[in-house]
Amino acid sequence: MVTNYKHYIEGERIYLREVRIEDVNEDYYRWMNDPEVNRYLETRYIPQSIENIKRYVQRMDAKQDEIFLAICLKENKKHIGNIKLGPVNWIHKFGDISLVIGDKDCWGKGYASEAISLISKFAFSTLNMHKLVAGIYEQNIGSAKAFEKAGYHKESTFKKHWYVDGKFYDEYVYVLFNN
Repeated sequence: MVTNYKHYIEGERIYLREVRIEDVNEDYYRWMNDPEVNRYLETRYIPQSIENIKRYVQRMDAKQDEIFLAICLKENKKHIGNIKLGPVNWIHKFGDISLVIGDKDCWGKGYASEAISLISKFAFSTLNMHKLVAGIYEQNIGSAKAFEKAGYHKESTFKKHWYVDGKFYDEYVYVLFNN
């Protein structure tokens, strides 16, 4: 498929393409301010406005060590979330992966694991990355399952790493190597 996107990665049910300013709409704004959606995002500590989100999208677009992509349904082109590769260490060939499925109607349907698989294949085959890493809050079972389904395995645990709601929680580090 020919597109006018810098990055376009097509899967079975979804495609990934860069997030654009026009994606920052009322739905996106609601995601970023919904305590259920942003529960494991560091942005949850700062009330998000449409202008703040637009500035973030602009900053991400300018970065050389991060690729910020929209997760969209193929059937109707609906933007349901975002996935980010980065920061990337180009010298040592590893990078972080993080994502959010903002549309709660799309939770538990395998879209996250498909997005993780797509960006992982892209990172390995196109960018020649060696290792991908995801940090997951211990209580974020859905995210852990999505990464496991995409082939990642738990490599380590940072004990009592995150302070949430008056309690410290572990962070699980999931990895995937380019074999």
